[in-house]
Amino acid sequence: KQHGPDSIHSWLTAAACALSTLFALAPLRSSGFLYVTIMNEFNVSRQEASWTIMILGGARFLSGLLAGFLGDAFTSRPLIIFGSIVSALGVALCVFVKSMWALHLTLGLMHGFGSGIVYSMNPIVISEHFIKHKAFAMGINYAGSTLGTFVFPKLLEYVVGLYGFRYAMLIFGGILFNSVAFSLFLRQPFWLNKRATVSHTSETCELGFQGPTEPYTISGSITDQVASHSDKPNLIYRGLNIARLPMFYVVTFSFISFGLGYDCYNSLLVDFAIDKGISKSKAIGMTSLCSVADLVGRLILPALTDRNLVKRSTLMILLLSLVGALYIMLPYSRECGHIFTLTLGLAALLGCGVVLFPVLLGESVGLDSIAMATGLMTSLSAVFSFTKPSIIGYFRDTLGAYDLLFVACGCVTIMASSTWVVAAYARHKTVKHKWTLDQTQTTTNILVGTYSLIP
Repeated sequence: KQHGPDSIHSWLTAAACALSTLFALAPLRSSGFLYVTIMNEFNVSRQEASWTIMILGGARFLSGLLAGFLGDAFTSRPLIIFGSIVSALGVALCVFVKSMWALHLTLGLMHGFGSGIVYSMNPIVISEHFIKHKAFAMGINYAGSTLGTFVFPKLLEYVVGLYGFRYAMLIFGGILFNSVAFSLFLRQPFWLNKRATVSHTSETCELGFQGPTEPYTISGSITDQVASHSDKPNLIYRGLNIARLPMFYVVTFSFISFGLGYDCYNSLLVDFAIDKGISKSKAIGMTSLCSVADLVGRLILPALTDRNLVKRSTLMILLLSLVGALYIMLPYSRECGHIFTLTLGLAALLGCGVVLFPVLLGESVGLDSIAMATGLMTSLSAVFSFTKPSIIGYFRDTLGAYDLLFVACGCVTIMASSTWVVAAYARHKTVKHKWTLDQTQTTTNILVGTYSLIP
């Protein structure tokens, strides 16, 4: 069929969302190249150069908070168009920058704010157009972000070599305006009421929630015993419920630990490889090829968990342990082939983690509280991201190498893995203590891969 849920038009919408995400998040996915280029262009230390990249990431998280609230007042389409314009303008205006503060404002704050809106609102559009194939459609959307790493770092290297950094950013901003073109294709489905968030059928209902940072979708059948919206606990009560759940702190600590390593891997890999004697061009090519492993990792996880081949908590323990081990091994690699093999493994595992964290958070805090819990967790992560330039500066500028930084990332990640082991043991032994919210009145199935906190 050409129109309606899961129709031809729905798949075209999913493709448009993926392409708008591809262009809007291109600088974030090229952050490794941009980090080295900024450092050389402005003749600044690693700590100063990393501030732009970390502001970009922090602004993306915080704009997601705003987008979640604005989504109640507007449809997704105008917000995505606005975010696309701001995202592209932030990059194009870099042609005028002559100081690091101006770069922080344009490429960091302005672009990060716009790209965060695009990334957080596109899943809402997907959830409105799909019922049966929602998880796969979301995968297509998030594939746009991942494929950006395959395309743009090498393209930027070529353009910067021809025209220099500032004019290359002007051209890059023009390319990013393609996100606006694809956003114009998006429409709210005619079968939905203008501001409806819940559509009912006789047996099941599909719920589209707008989280305060990254919107997500939850699919599943809900029993007749579910209370009406007016009977749900108020925000303060739900916040207190979340605060008394030990698993919320386990997931949050793991997410922040995971994010520390993820940002270091994504932003510092090119410079790290150059320090190891690999040419800049080869290092950029290595990051582009690793994006394929990232994409594979994001696609493997739904298959493993949806078929009940492994428990999600068990997979998280294994994933964090392996990621930590690879981080620790990375500094001891000297040859290009060894570094490339380790980074391929890291990319696949990090891709798995990106998809896994939101689902585990939903299982830990419950359906009614997941939006607030997501906002709390990502806000804490955004605040912590502003400490990362100092951490990077201490290890690279003061100690002289990234080696101990990656070892520290590995140790912190393994520590996070151990908290899941302790939590699993405590939940097994403890009977009276509630580790997750009581959900006896609802039966839900949170689909893996339908929303993501990290691009």
